[in-house]
This record gives sequence, structure tokens and C-alpha cells, in this order.
Amino acid sequence: MKQFGSYLADTLAKDNQIPEEQQAVYAYLFDYLIESLLYDVIVLIIGMIFHHTGATVCYLLVTIPLRHFAGGFHANTRLGCTILSYGIYLLTVFPSSFLVSLIRPAWLWITLYILSWAFILPVAPVDTKNKRLSVEQKKKLFHQCITTCIIMSILVLILWITHRKLYYGTITICMLESVISVYIGIWKNRRNL
Repeated sequence: MKQFGSYLADTLAKDNQIPEEQQAVYAYLFDYLIESLLYDVIVLIIGMIFHHTGATVCYLLVTIPLRHFAGGFHANTRLGCTILSYGIYLLTVFPSSFLVSLIRPAWLWITLYILSWAFILPVAPVDTKNKRLSVEQKKKLFHQCITTCIIMSILVLILWITHRKLYYGTITICMLESVISVYIGIWKNRRNL
């Protein structure tokens, strides 16, 4: 069965709205956008069904920009990516309230949050063997990563001031996962896996 992105790119190429030689690129981009949007909507629905909407929103606020601007680990297959993405979501959001209750002092969560950025920013963005980034692309993504850091830090500060420990704790857990993803991505690049 043909992916929807391929169908859309075929239609646009037949109507001469995109060049035929770029049809595969458009098909990939359409599929990527559709899959990303579908994933975000599905995890939001799962969060709402199981009464984890706030933690799910925190998860999405971290993972959407960081997977784009910071890069990191990429599975070798679409199925592997799907299983890993949903697995990480479930392992993050569902035990987040329990994990946040284990670590009582708020300063420890804030320290872990700051350390996460301290590990991500010096190496971001991380490219993959299938998508090498030019110096200009890396510079642009790095600036977007800095902007994300500033915005997210303001949000965490507001959550900390308003005593929303579950939410800034969940954001911190997601940041720690992003650190792991970024460094696995670097390791895979060095091993050429």
C-alpha cells in the first residue's frame, strides 16, 4: 500500500505543482509530517483517556522541539521508531507522578533540569548518517535550540514558582531522556551504525 505522502507528492507532480525530480523528497516530508502529527495527537488522546493530560502536554513540549532542533537517536526502521516512541512516552508519562514524588526537594529537579541543558547545548544539533547537516544548518538549529532552552526555562521557572512539581518534574524527566537520546545519537554516528 502506498503511503499518503507518496500519493500526495504523485498528485502534486502530475499537476506540475512540484518538480518530478523532487517528488521523493516531498513524499518523505509529507509522510514525516503526517506521522509526527499523528503521533502527537495519539499520545495526547492516550494522556486524556488515562487522566495524564498535563504530563502528556509537558512531554510534548519537550520532545517536539528537541527531536527537531537537538537531534539524537534515530531507530533504523519505521517500526522500530514507532515502538520506541510510544514505549518512551508510556515509560515517561505513566510513572512520572510516582517518580516526581520520590524526589522531594524542588531544587534537585531544577538542578537536574539545568544539567540536562548543560549536556545538550554543547553538542546540539546531532545529525544522523542518513541526514548530515551543513555548517549553516547546524548553526540555525543551534540557535533554535537556544531559543527553546530559554522558553522552556521560563516555563519551568513559572511552574516552580507556582509549585507545580509534577509538571516541572515531568519536563525534567523528559530532558534527561533527551540527554540520553542525544548521546546515543552521537555514539551511533561515531560507530557509523
